[in-house]
Amino acid sequence: MTKLQALRGRSLAAAALVAAAALMAGCGGHHHHDNPTTPTPTTPTPPVSTVDAFIAYVTQLISTSSDTAEPASTDGVTATTPENTEPQAVSGS
Repeated sequence: MTKLQALRGRSLAAAALVAAAALMAGCGGHHHHDNPTTPTPTTPTPPVSTVDAFIAYVTQLISTSSDTAEPASTDGVTATTPENTEPQAVSGS
């Protein structure tokens, strides 16, 4: 290794050390501790009338149609899946 290569290596190492020190100096120094208040999440419950309307529609559909009839559309009624109510029994004919 020549003197020039050794000097370049040391210069490069010194430059890297200075750059690392500058980066580390920019990272710290400001300690601001706020205790942010976290809002309490609220879970909206589906309206009872929507759930009842869907169950009523499906129950009426089951009781008035036969097994050989064409499939009926349920696009007009919003199907909901609440997690806080018990399932309702649907009896078929």
